[in-house]
Amino acid sequence: ERLGLVRVRVKNPEAFMKPGAVFTANHPSLIDVVCLISIVPEATTIVKASLLRNWFTRAPIRAAGYAANDAGPAALPALAEDLASGAAFVIFPEGTRTPSDLPAGEIPRLHRGAAQLALHTGRPITPVRITAHPRWLTKDRGWWHLPEEPMTLTFEALPEIEVEPYLTLYNSDARRAARRLTQDLGRLLFERPTTNAH
Repeated sequence: ERLGLVRVRVKNPEAFMKPGAVFTANHPSLIDVVCLISIVPEATTIVKASLLRNWFTRAPIRAAGYAANDAGPAALPALAEDLASGAAFVIFPEGTRTPSDLPAGEIPRLHRGAAQLALHTGRPITPVRITAHPRWLTKDRGWWHLPEEPMTLTFEALPEIEVEPYLTLYNSDARRAARRLTQDLGRLLFERPTTNAH
């Protein structure tokens, strides 16, 4: 922001203050991860395992206590403890940045980790819709391709998705319940914007 490259807007800041929340967001820009974690107090997250093998990123990731994405279901008890102690969990279920050419209303492939954590702990999911305009720091363009105006990143916490309606299915078929919850999450994060006719 000080360099005039990015503006950060938070539509409903109070929604990001909830201890023990599970925040799941779309991922339009490389920098939205850092921004969202800075907005959420006591945030923890999950990172690519390869970053723990990188000499440059290993130390800060370990110091922050972030989990690696190759731990699978074995990570759930530790993450549940973090949530119980008041930490908030931030996750980007796409696992990578949203493609620039994703058609409006189309849902990219989403990983089920956030749904599995929410179902395991009984905690609701708070979807976070991030918009970036103009898009910058995308996967398909180098960072040096600066937009003509500063990118505005807007963070909006949507209404929580309660997990109770999925728990009966979860008790009989955990994978199917996580898949259904993930699909519903995707519809909220990537629904086609509605236009009002005048």
